[in-house]
Amino acid sequence: MTRPDSLHVLFVTPSFVPFIGGAQAFQLAMAQRLLADGHQVTVLTSTARSAPDFWQPPPADSPPPPLRETRQGVQIQRLAIAYPRPAPLLFGLARRVSHRLAGLPLPAAIQLPLLTGLARLMPPLPGLKQALDALLPQVDLVQITDASWDGLFTVTARMARDRGKPVVAVPLMHLGDPAVTAHFTMPHQRQAYWQAQALVALSRQEARAFIQLGAEQGRIHVLAMGVEPRPAFQPRPQDVASFRREHGLTGPVVAFLGANTYDKGAFTLVQAVARLNIGGENVHLVMAGPQADGLRRFVAGLPAESQAVLADRLHILGPVDERTKQLLLASCQVFALPSQVDTFGIVLLEAWLHGKPVVAAAAGGLPELVQPGETGLLVPFGQEEALAAALGTLLRDQEQAQRLGGAGRQQVLARFTWDRTYAQLRAIYDPLLAGTPRS
Repeated sequence: MTRPDSLHVLFVTPSFVPFIGGAQAFQLAMAQRLLADGHQVTVLTSTARSAPDFWQPPPADSPPPPLRETRQGVQIQRLAIAYPRPAPLLFGLARRVSHRLAGLPLPAAIQLPLLTGLARLMPPLPGLKQALDALLPQVDLVQITDASWDGLFTVTARMARDRGKPVVAVPLMHLGDPAVTAHFTMPHQRQAYWQAQALVALSRQEARAFIQLGAEQGRIHVLAMGVEPRPAFQPRPQDVASFRREHGLTGPVVAFLGANTYDKGAFTLVQAVARLNIGGENVHLVMAGPQADGLRRFVAGLPAESQAVLADRLHILGPVDERTKQLLLASCQVFALPSQVDTFGIVLLEAWLHGKPVVAAAAGGLPELVQPGETGLLVPFGQEEALAAALGTLLRDQEQAQRLGGAGRQQVLARFTWDRTYAQLRAIYDPLLAGTPRS
């Protein structure tokens, strides 16, 4: 039941559950807590269920989620993605033109309208303005997430501002490769950052990047992500044994959760585990997450020796449900996230909850989360040999692995739960709403 002083919060995001990812987990956890406190939450999102859905139609046997539904009390409104011809080529072309245009020394009066026009394809959502026109008068605050989809992000920021609604912007800026960072730093995106009442960073590094882009320091807030301390499914020893038998895991396991892409470190991780096996170790690598077909194509192009040692030791599961994820984390000896595009790294928290040591790339927000030699190890992004050495160290030194994993678990329970994140988020919301008439 809602209270007389209850809020109506609008989350605007490129993707929401059943899309799997850290951003989706964060938004769902915050929505659930707002609802528990008697508030109302509406989510405006797209029909994307995985990343490729943004630029090419999903297979016929994978129908999109419903355009309207209520999930765990959250009202969800989805806009169907359009695929203008020539799809998917138009997507990549528009991206390249936008980045080239953003780097030209043009007057803002010319550059901003051009970028805004191209942003309509990021992603192409017919009916976006009409949906916002209908929703904005009903809500008290708007939270927009993931500026890489600049059309959705900047249109929402502009329309909410014009209607006097406080905006909390969560850009999720990736700070690895400059080519990746370019997705977050174009002039029309910077304008949205400057105008938001609150700009949320997931790391101190991201906060510094916002300041360098001209955002007002007093509006920037660093928000730690979290996990549920007690997942709904907690594997028993017999569950773990059954999982290992099912997948033929006869040796130590390195686990990976995330998009199976180069930027996430998936390709380098495969090469590192192949190197360990060529060197005489018996190491299994289990990789769960979307975009598995691209990883399979990468493996098919590896040298014959690498393919031979990986034949029965590389297990590509694709997207997995919550139960399988918990079984994988419970079954592994080491968890790896050698990524350059993680603003925070919620999966590290999930691995630590199981007491597992982690190896991460020294890129993005991960170095602020992993204390080398205390809760895990850090390696340079993309360096196969260094990654193999770090994995080998933890696989061979069980005492160190248990110490790092145990310290990681204690850190999660003390600092990184969704309840703590929610308290921090409400501390951002409340000053913005003080004295603001409720819708």
